[in-house]
Amino acid sequence: MDYQYFEEESDYIDLDEEEEYDDVETAGSLDHRFGQPNSEDDYYFGGEDEMEELVVDGHGVLELAGRLLESLQSCVQPSALQVMQYVAPMLLLCLLCRLLCLLYSQRRRLTSLAPLHLIHFACGLITLQLTVGYRLLLLLLLAAVGYLLLQLLRLGRRGAQVLAVLTVGSQFLYELLIWRRRSDWPQLRGIQMVVNMKLISLGFDLTASGQLQARIPGPFAYLGYIYSPATCALGPWVSFGCYMDCLVPRNSWLVSLRRLLPNVLFCVLAVTVSNCLAPALSDFFGDSSHFLVMYWDALSVRSSHYFVGIMAQALLVASDQRLDGATKESDMLGPLISQPWRIEWPRSISSLVRSWNIPMHEWLKRYIYAPCKPTASSSRGRTLLAVLCTYLVSSLLHAMDLRIYLVLISLALLAEGESLLRRQLASLLNACVTANLCPGKERCWYSHCPSKRRLNSLSYWLVRLTNLSFTALAIFHLAYLGVVLLGDGLEVGEDGDSFLWHWQQAGYLSHYIGLGTFVLYLFIS
Repeated sequence: MDYQYFEEESDYIDLDEEEEYDDVETAGSLDHRFGQPNSEDDYYFGGEDEMEELVVDGHGVLELAGRLLESLQSCVQPSALQVMQYVAPMLLLCLLCRLLCLLYSQRRRLTSLAPLHLIHFACGLITLQLTVGYRLLLLLLLAAVGYLLLQLLRLGRRGAQVLAVLTVGSQFLYELLIWRRRSDWPQLRGIQMVVNMKLISLGFDLTASGQLQARIPGPFAYLGYIYSPATCALGPWVSFGCYMDCLVPRNSWLVSLRRLLPNVLFCVLAVTVSNCLAPALSDFFGDSSHFLVMYWDALSVRSSHYFVGIMAQALLVASDQRLDGATKESDMLGPLISQPWRIEWPRSISSLVRSWNIPMHEWLKRYIYAPCKPTASSSRGRTLLAVLCTYLVSSLLHAMDLRIYLVLISLALLAEGESLLRRQLASLLNACVTANLCPGKERCWYSHCPSKRRLNSLSYWLVRLTNLSFTALAIFHLAYLGVVLLGDGLEVGEDGDSFLWHWQQAGYLSHYIGLGTFVLYLFIS
């Protein structure tokens, strides 16, 4: 793994881009939530026999394309309708919470913040009730246990570390012993993961210098922070200080509305791609290319993640809840959870991982990597150990999911090999081909940089072609790794294929390429 991902310094002078082996969230497919058809054959082509007749017929391709278009038309409307039914109540609750907090702050002096915390808590409870139903009682029980664990902070920094271990371990205990219906676990796991991240960050913030620096939040403040309607259902993580700063809304309603509309539109687009377009294209190209099947199936997984992230952005905008200062913010969309444009067309594996979940990256860097970060005189091995600890925590936060572990390990190795190779090539050739984005003409220290060369320069096109090749390779890795996350578990399918079937069909090519990058790096270094 590349220790540069968490370092303040980068391949470029003053370039403030960092990375972590992000939580590749188990976004999975949204089929169980938004109602995919029971039979894919009926949905897309109407049956195996009928499809064979179409292929045999001279006009089979045109009729097949017509069936594809009809299936999309019949899928888009139900998916859009169901996602609006899912999104609308949460948005209304966030807007209601914002309105009540604004009215309370304007009509009387803020002698007490307890009513504001209670407003957040009440709206968050209703949001979770609509999302998880009666399972909310279990989440409340775990939240009560978490508040009791906060009392460990009186022991200082050691108490915060014990709190972190216990909160992460609670997810394993929940999955193994408490909740027997495994089909319910993935949805609750995501909610509880955000709660655990909030608890851990609160513990380290309050014991920043080794001793308890401030009074442990009272029950109202704790419940308002944990169950704020903007973050309780879909995330993301926000620090307690950021939550307190946003108790009283500050942005105008017009600005929020201008940001809310595009987020909702992108939500509908993401779920349409996930439920309709990607599965249809995967089936359409099923007999032509295994890579295209992997790509479209993985796109369905990625689009599910985009939907969750953009929906979380919409809730943040509706509540006027900002993220921590280091997190990116867009004028059009507001706080950014992910950057799909950098994932779908990545400069490198490291750049797409960095853009997958930005708040999670900030949390891991601040609370896991930074405490383990060695001094400038420490060895590279010590630095690598800090990155390994960060990766381990990122994996454990997802509890028991072998697919996540495999994808994270593979991403770590592939990103490390690519980063080392490209850094070495950039040093040898004095060319801007590193894994990080070019900072621009004024800040890039490589002579052969497209921003410094004209279109008629040979080096301009060679550097562009090299970076384009690595982009194409990253897209292949993205499809290869993402397709494993399709589905809800590790069970063997009806046809006897395991969840690693796509990797087996591809001959584990992506892993061999990763091994080859390490060998090539060692050869030229």
